[in-house]
Amino acid sequence: EAVGGLINVITKKPSTAPLFSAEVFTTSWLETNADIGAKFHLGKKASSLLGVNYFKYNNPLDLNNDGFTDITLQDRTSLFNKISFDRKDNRIFNIGMRYVYEDRWGGEMNWRPAFRGGDSIYGESIYTNRWEVFGNYQLPIVDENFNLQFSANGHHQNSVYGTDRYIADQRIAFSQLTWNKKWTPSNDVLLGVAYRYTYYDDNTVATYAADSSRNSPSNIHLTGLFIQDQVAINEFNTLLLGLRYDHNNIHGNIFSPRINYKWNSKKEKTIIRLSAGNGFRVANTFTEDHAALTGAREVVFTEKLQPEQSVNVNLNVVQKFYTKNQTYVNLDGSIFYTFFSNRIVPDYETNPNQIIYANLDGQAISKGVSLNADIVWHSGVKIMGGATLMDVTIEENVGKQRQLLTENFTGVWSIEYTILPYNLTINYTGNVYSPMRLPLLGDLDNRSEYSPWFSIQNIQLTKPINDQWSVYGGVKNLLNFTPARNSIARSFDPFDKNVQFDANGNAVPTPENPNALTFDPSYVYAANQGIRGFIGIKYTLK
Repeated sequence: EAVGGLINVITKKPSTAPLFSAEVFTTSWLETNADIGAKFHLGKKASSLLGVNYFKYNNPLDLNNDGFTDITLQDRTSLFNKISFDRKDNRIFNIGMRYVYEDRWGGEMNWRPAFRGGDSIYGESIYTNRWEVFGNYQLPIVDENFNLQFSANGHHQNSVYGTDRYIADQRIAFSQLTWNKKWTPSNDVLLGVAYRYTYYDDNTVATYAADSSRNSPSNIHLTGLFIQDQVAINEFNTLLLGLRYDHNNIHGNIFSPRINYKWNSKKEKTIIRLSAGNGFRVANTFTEDHAALTGAREVVFTEKLQPEQSVNVNLNVVQKFYTKNQTYVNLDGSIFYTFFSNRIVPDYETNPNQIIYANLDGQAISKGVSLNADIVWHSGVKIMGGATLMDVTIEENVGKQRQLLTENFTGVWSIEYTILPYNLTINYTGNVYSPMRLPLLGDLDNRSEYSPWFSIQNIQLTKPINDQWSVYGGVKNLLNFTPARNSIARSFDPFDKNVQFDANGNAVPTPENPNALTFDPSYVYAANQGIRGFIGIKYTLK
């Protein structure tokens, strides 16, 4: 279901992790974060990696004077433990566990928990409990590579957005068995079977029965079969062919073919990859689109949502080379094109008091080019930079238009240099965004239809004290960029008590409200947190 891409988070092996590590940092906004990591042995054939994280921010600030907290206040605890077992013939067996609890809120500066869910002081308050267990077990079959992957997680959320309550439970169980076999010297085959069960229930219309007479939790069974063959044509050419079949008990049969081709030069200094395929995704509006739960707009479903589907093509070129002065350069460029059908796009514009969800009666296209560069000089200077130019459009019977809250250009960079006489490392990082189209509240809304160009830049200095201790500090958001104060429309009247509406529920202009606005935070396109300093200390025992 990785329609929009996939992120893999790979934890360290306990055998290579530090014996103990601890890190604490705080900012001038009084955000405090603490991390503790440790490894230890469980008998002679098992080792454990333990991680504990705590984050606290309880200092409400309103520097833009709109009456609302500039950023969300948080109290979060996370526990992680991974156990790896030593087995015969170096077979794999590991299991991991994680638990997260978070209490966060934002809203009017004088909000307190006693106002939770009420209509006198506006606040958005979320309590989150999440647990997960996951692992990988290599079956003890001689001369064969069978791997069983498994996971389970549960997520409970108790939240209010103004007077709107969102109480939800989600539980997912997953297992996958793969068989990796080199059938011939040139054919490396992967066969697999997978099953996933998803339970979801909440107090919204998303889990109502078709006749809206009763609550009807979602139970989805997804069974999949897949085969992949990596064909080594010769030392320079590789072909990867894949086919996946899934059966969804609600949406039926789904086929996902994929083809990948790779050409590489000697020593792989030049690599060209061409890939094409399709994907599908069953989207949950409330868990993926936070804007649906601002409490400022009514959520409307015009139909039963169908899975999103995509067809994508990607051309990627990697070029590595060394210059005569021992400078290393790595260039990575891509051209991509993705065609979406059944795309679920929130409609903010038909009715300023609603977010309307429906499958797109047309098509959505995301296309563009990207270029990334890594350069390392013999002097120790390291530069990483990247730029993406893309066009994300939606085409329906009303014509083609640019998708809301998407930029055409994004740039990112990182520059690192170590001053050897002082053993001081300087990191300068940043990003830049081009204008994006923003949701307005009607023809009379006098705010800009597009955001400005903006950039978030940071600098950090790191100084090792000895082999175990190091300190660091710096400044985030050097340019002190924040959105305009009016990003939240009518922040002084979050329950629209002083807004007049016509018979159709649309706001009408009045002397007190000449632009016919209602309370709405969906216009926000960047964080309201400005410049701030930070300082931290780290201890590592190897």
